Amino acid sequence: MSATDPMIQFMSSTLDDIGPRPSCSSSERALGSKLEVDWKTFCDDTRAEPFMCAPQAFLGVIPICAAVSLLALMTVSYLPWVATALSLCASLVIIWELLFYREVADPWFPQKEGTNIIGTITPTHEVRRRVILSAHQDSAWEYNLWYWFKTAGVMVNVLGLIGMLAPAVVGILLGLELLPAISPAISWVCYGLVPFVALHLLFHTGNAVPGAMDDLAGVAVVTQLGRTLAKENLRNTEVLILACAAEECGLRGAKRFVGKYSWVFHQIPTFDINIDGVYDEQYLTAVTRELTTNTRHDLKLIELASAVAAKGGWTMERAVIPFGGTDAAAFANAGIRSTTLLCQDTRKLAPNYHTRLDTLDKVRPEALAAMHDVVAGMVREIDTGILDDTQRQE
Repeated sequence: MSATDPMIQFMSSTLDDIGPRPSCSSSERALGSKLEVDWKTFCDDTRAEPFMCAPQAFLGVIPICAAVSLLALMTVSYLPWVATALSLCASLVIIWELLFYREVADPWFPQKEGTNIIGTITPTHEVRRRVILSAHQDSAWEYNLWYWFKTAGVMVNVLGLIGMLAPAVVGILLGLELLPAISPAISWVCYGLVPFVALHLLFHTGNAVPGAMDDLAGVAVVTQLGRTLAKENLRNTEVLILACAAEECGLRGAKRFVGKYSWVFHQIPTFDINIDGVYDEQYLTAVTRELTTNTRHDLKLIELASAVAAKGGWTMERAVIPFGGTDAAAFANAGIRSTTLLCQDTRKLAPNYHTRLDTLDKVRPEALAAMHDVVAGMVREIDTGILDDTQRQE
């Protein structure tokens, strides 16, 4: 039986028995319990660590801010300063919560419990370095606009954000009397943006997607990597396998984990290799930057990934993520050397990304095998000390 077979079997049984896994839900906890039991068979230590967060805040602000922005669009011509205030408040909340991943709206949403699962594989000799292999347990709420409009859904998002900001710009100009009166052209622009803002009232519903490639595939690869590396008796490298909860609601699980252990990770060279979005090996990719989270990943770690991939006959592309973030951002922004590896086309919006189409049949076994072999090779190279004397490079 190849290494791919257990990964496919794990994904199939999880989707059949547990299904979609919204952040901090009972189904997410069911997957965590399954992993904890499984990982105890090959890890030296396995533990579950609960934390609290507000999982509804991350996307829950979208319809609220859309409604506020619609009110601003409708009142800007005769209440410019009121419309400006409404528009700025809505826009800033969206920007800080969804783009910058700051928990600005979270105090006004209910708290729920998520659970990170951590497995430790100890080396045969003194621990001189540490590798964290991470993936996330939860699956996303379906992004309706992306399912309905496919690739054009991103443009609908952009026009919606412009529509949220437009009343502030127009309101300030009117309030300062830089515009003598609302002109027909400006009126038509504002009214034209109304449908794009209104669509965000339905940005998502209460339906979570299966989350096969995002990120059950990553969890399957991390689990199989644990089995593989536990048998190899690494000399000086401690391996942590980490299944983060609540990634889809703003990287909450990874943030809580890093916040708790950052001081430990800075005591010896520590690397996070995060695995996400695995479905097609021809899109094997290392993420170099995540713009909205202000994240720069480690160049030497990415170069190592490229070199190992080349030895296996794969080409490792490099990509910048313009919007959104991965769990690796929580590590990188805490000064821990990291990257996220994908087998996902980042040049366009994949139809199975955050939609009901994210099913097991879209995940190629060859993509799972490629990701497993590349990351295993990276860990073996790291165990030789190849990155110990290199500085974090961005």
